[in-house]
Amino acid sequence: MQAVAQWHDPNPRAFSKARRGGTTLLFGGLTAMHDALIEAALTALGYRPQALPCPDRSALQCGKEFGNRGQCNPTYFTVGNLIKHLIHLRDVEGLSREQIVDDYLFVTAGACGPCRFGMYVTEYRKALRDAGFEGFRVLVFENAGRLQQGEADTGLGLTPGFFIALLKAAMLGDVVNAMGYRIRPYEVVTGSTDAALTECRTLLCAALRERRSVRRALRQCRRRLAGVPVNRLQPKPKVSIVGEFWAMTTEGEGNYQLQRFLEAEGAECEVQAVVSWVLYSVWEAAYDTRERMLLRNEQPTGRRRFEFAPLRKMLLLRLGRIVLRRCFYRYARHIGLSGYHLPDMDELARIGHDYYANELRG
Repeated sequence: MQAVAQWHDPNPRAFSKARRGGTTLLFGGLTAMHDALIEAALTALGYRPQALPCPDRSALQCGKEFGNRGQCNPTYFTVGNLIKHLIHLRDVEGLSREQIVDDYLFVTAGACGPCRFGMYVTEYRKALRDAGFEGFRVLVFENAGRLQQGEADTGLGLTPGFFIALLKAAMLGDVVNAMGYRIRPYEVVTGSTDAALTECRTLLCAALRERRSVRRALRQCRRRLAGVPVNRLQPKPKVSIVGEFWAMTTEGEGNYQLQRFLEAEGAECEVQAVVSWVLYSVWEAAYDTRERMLLRNEQPTGRRRFEFAPLRKMLLLRLGRIVLRRCFYRYARHIGLSGYHLPDMDELARIGHDYYANELRG
């Protein structure tokens, strides 16, 4: 009787240091400002990053054509956006399938809930196979800060400098976008805010790419944004946009251009900062560590041994939270973003625990 082999989904993800200079890292999923700043930050680290454009309806159609049925819209948009770009490389720019598989890879995060852990990566690989790009590499960050790659000689070095560069780009994108949402509803000349934001993006990208002072660039952005004529003598309701991370962050057809629609209806939008998600991840790690410290420590002798590792982790998490908040507020001060408050995760957990237990995630 023939033995039945266990099915497994092939997961190509080899990326060595020797191939770093010749491999393009595709990524995307945040705002256009964030993606541009992250691209500049990764370029300064010696990578060849390329941010994908904002997903549109054609990306949605690609996702539905090559993806499984019954997926959520963020899956269809993000997966379809990658497939659409690879098809463009093949059919328009004339690259062969082998060139695309060898010279490109896609990097994404895997820490946004159960769906990303189980479904997103599998959906990417399934759609890539059906679209004719079998073997294309998708590298996924785990929530513990590791990369799902078996080889030790990884081309994507997850060093402290790597994460600092990403966090710096994310915080810069947050403060610039927040300034834009505060100014645009009150602008006198339509489009003047967007023009100023484009100049700010150019200044900050150059500072990141050339490793110059971002604080000086932020002060230049402040002067440029201060030159946008506004009329504050008009009441505007402030609308906070919350919800699924990608749907509330994207600025295109994935959420029906919600931010621009609300502004056209006379509202001032307040979009959640990416650094708020980082602060939530820090809170989540601290909460789980505190809960584990209460578990019984089973020892053969019946004695309990005092563990310093959890206390050390709690101290580092607390320090990281303080540094994140101070860096964000420093950037906000340099660009002129006053009165902006990051959420207090402990307070939100206390308020919401009776309605949705803190142990429930995703």
